[in-house]
Amino acid sequence: MIKWMMVAIIVIAVVIWCLIEQHLLVCHREDMQLQELPAEWENTRIVHISDLHHRKMGRDNCRIVQKVWKMHPDYIVITGDLVSRNEKTTDDAVQFVEKLAKLCPVYLCPGNHELDLPPDQLAQLRNGIEAVGGKYLWNTTACLEQPGKTHKIYLSGAALSSRIYRDEDRKFRHLERYTAERLETELKKPKGCTILLAHNPLLLDTYADWGADLVLSGHVHGGIIRLPFLGGILSPERRFFPKYSKGKYTKGKTKMYVSGGIGKLRLWNPPEIVCLTLHKQGEKN
Repeated sequence: MIKWMMVAIIVIAVVIWCLIEQHLLVCHREDMQLQELPAEWENTRIVHISDLHHRKMGRDNCRIVQKVWKMHPDYIVITGDLVSRNEKTTDDAVQFVEKLAKLCPVYLCPGNHELDLPPDQLAQLRNGIEAVGGKYLWNTTACLEQPGKTHKIYLSGAALSSRIYRDEDRKFRHLERYTAERLETELKKPKGCTILLAHNPLLLDTYADWGADLVLSGHVHGGIIRLPFLGGILSPERRFFPKYSKGKYTKGKTKMYVSGGIGKLRLWNPPEIVCLTLHKQGEKN
């Protein structure tokens, strides 16, 4: 009897923690050292947000906006799934971007949920974001310039393909390959130090072969449940222990940060936003 009571107490405690955890918002600060970063861009701060879905952090997501403001970013990036495919309106997402755009420039790339939106709703989202000052990078590259800096860095946004997430039967058995050659067709080759916004982190080999210096991704939601020493358990493709679930990774000269995201159910994996500080490799104080 005591044994079953202990089991019940543990289960109840886990459920209570899970309910609490959904409303936490963790802010990480990470340093990213890049080989090709021009020295004059040292200490540039980028706030990385991903996978908001239906989650609301305060009225009009004011908690997120306040925490971003305290990080004093130079740029804000949102790496997909700002909305969910079953949302009836994109107005809240547009208003959220509008608030962020008052702090500093905001750049976005699509996630698989945006790719699944009806064409008219997707157009409404993209046009709304552009109208309030956001920059929606759909297989396009933006040139980042600042007064006093003679060198530029580049920010590319990959739309990727809905077939790398689900096959034509909406299942996960026959997912499409996405090669560096295809990415080059969509975005051309990088011109200089390039940050790539790409929702799916599981294509790191492709991004590295393409020549990205830094990749910012989301999608995996930190593996949904995270365990000590094992990391994230499950990817949205129903694959156990995804290779890239959350945090920093390296492939050759390419660095990648995968955000655990904000929305969706999670356990021992609180919602997060990340402030990345860029450094030229070997020159960080």
